[in-house]
Amino acid sequence: MEPRMSRRPDVVVLLSGGLDSIALAHHALAIGRLRAVAHYVYPHPAQSQERRAVSEVCRQWHQAGHYVERAEFPITLHAHGELGIGVGVEGPRVVPMRNLVFLSHAVNYAAGIGATEVWYGATAEDVASYPDCRPDFVATVSGMAAAWGIAVRAPFIDMRRPQIRQLGEDCGAPLALAWSCYQPTQTGRACGTCDSCTQGA
Repeated sequence: MEPRMSRRPDVVVLLSGGLDSIALAHHALAIGRLRAVAHYVYPHPAQSQERRAVSEVCRQWHQAGHYVERAEFPITLHAHGELGIGVGVEGPRVVPMRNLVFLSHAVNYAAGIGATEVWYGATAEDVASYPDCRPDFVATVSGMAAAWGIAVRAPFIDMRRPQIRQLGEDCGAPLALAWSCYQPTQTGRACGTCDSCTQGA
């Protein structure tokens, strides 16, 4: 992915605190396009760990002189029980239309602050299990958002985790801060065996 200069920061990135979203947000920062990050708070086992990762990433940016706007939004999601199916249980954690909820809210936020694009960290590994991480989904949501002058993009949708990790390292993203685990152990550590842990390794 070649750096692309912009006249002004114009991108809102959904920042969950996971490896993919941190790499994506830092890439947008490195090419001068990061206007703001949006983090969503909703009931799930790793909520506090993700929130801590986002806070630390933003703190490091500010220390380095990058004053990126951070927005945190509480969201009500139903049918999210799959997120707590057990520590270390393999397989995806599918929450119906989760990304549509996040993206529609982010489009509203982007329009309100004068941004023109919303990015999120869907990857090639996500496509099989998550309908809201597929190219046709991205195209449909972006088509709807266009009425408000916003484009929705998933820049990593053709990339796998090793490529994303390398891109993040190349642009100086603080990947060591990432939290990529669906359900922490009782001691608050990543389980090491769920899909999110193994794909992010």
